[in-house]
Amino acid sequence: MSSGHEYYGRPFKAYNSGRRVWLASTFRVELIKNGIEKAGSINRLAREMGYRSRIHPGWSVRQILVGEQPFPYEKLVKLSDFVGFPIEDILRYRTEPDRVTLENTNDALKKYGLWCYHVQRIRLR
Repeated sequence: MSSGHEYYGRPFKAYNSGRRVWLASTFRVELIKNGIEKAGSINRLAREMGYRSRIHPGWSVRQILVGEQPFPYEKLVKLSDFVGFPIEDILRYRTEPDRVTLENTNDALKKYGLWCYHVQRIRLR
């Protein structure tokens, strides 16, 4: 996509620079699963996306996977390049944060065989 491409009336790069992107659960889980399969592990995928923690680089990717945090736009672009899926197509799955729920995230994790990341929120009294 050219830097002059319009996205909701704003230049594409200007709109997305420094932004955080929430993606629909089913697509988000599938996209990250494809990245994990290509990289070989969640830690290697995280390094491909630019995370540099020596202890657990995959922690941020895990948080994104389970819907605890959005993608930083720059990391999403790196993931897009790594898996070979155009960023324009990925952004079609953008959603609002309140639409990312525990239920739809867990359903997506089960659907794509990532049940080991199943999320349970514990309510403290």
